[in-house]
Amino acid sequence: MFLALFLYRVDFGQMVQVLQKANYLYIAPAILVYFIGVWFRAVRWRFLLQSLGKFPSHHLVSPILIGFALNNILPARVGILVRAYLFGMWEGTSKIASFATVVVDQLFDGLALLFFLGVIAIFVPLPVWAKATALVSAIIFVGFFILLLVLALSPRLTRWLVGKLTRWLPQRWQPRISDGVNMTLNGLASLQRPDRIAIAFFLSLLVWAIEAAVYYIVALSFGLGQPFYVMLLVTSISNIAITLPSLPGGIGPFEYFGKQTLILFAVSEAVATAYVAVVHIVVLLPVTLVGLGLLALKRV
Repeated sequence: MFLALFLYRVDFGQMVQVLQKANYLYIAPAILVYFIGVWFRAVRWRFLLQSLGKFPSHHLVSPILIGFALNNILPARVGILVRAYLFGMWEGTSKIASFATVVVDQLFDGLALLFFLGVIAIFVPLPVWAKATALVSAIIFVGFFILLLVLALSPRLTRWLVGKLTRWLPQRWQPRISDGVNMTLNGLASLQRPDRIAIAFFLSLLVWAIEAAVYYIVALSFGLGQPFYVMLLVTSISNIAITLPSLPGGIGPFEYFGKQTLILFAVSEAVATAYVAVVHIVVLLPVTLVGLGLLALKRV
């Protein structure tokens, strides 16, 4: 639906002209900056994994890239599950605990994007659709984060609650359920430490500031002439929007909301359409190729 809205009433002739005039020399540095952001994602995940052991950041890059690649080509964000599974298999840790850290990792992404969106909204009036998108996302991300925080800080309550909810299940399943709860709580242990929460949030802000720099560099290709905060707003809204149902890689909501955000700042529809299409390719294609290449090399 969103992809159809993105393409609705587009003048493809003008869009082709915009694409022909763009300076693609900026694409290479944009891709390099994006992979710098991936490195900081690995650094953040390392902090969230400390309850499971000490893992060097470079060991975490491969599962992150492979997870991103599979998210980009498969539905239902299955790459998140694969990332946790591969890490658990390669590092000999609990896959359930690993998955819990990945969930927390993803939540920090959402919280960082909401933070940037909220700060910018103080100075830039946003339309109703942008406020509604932010509100729905805030309910999802903040609500889920609070839930996980309560579970992590109240392990006895968590075990008691799970016990009550699963008491009707066959008795032979109870040991597995108990082990699963314990492993999940182990993966959530980073939320028991305010210092780790602060570090993870700071790194999340850094990660998304770096990604916004990618958007800004690609904007130079098209001569958008927009300040960095506008590209940060495009980054925030378009990536928050991909929590909505979409094709693999967030295709549809990303393009539509990114385009609508640029139009707010008097960017023409043809230029906004061409730019958003290219920036999404810059973000999706290299990481997908690298991730699939790593998956083939690992022979999983």
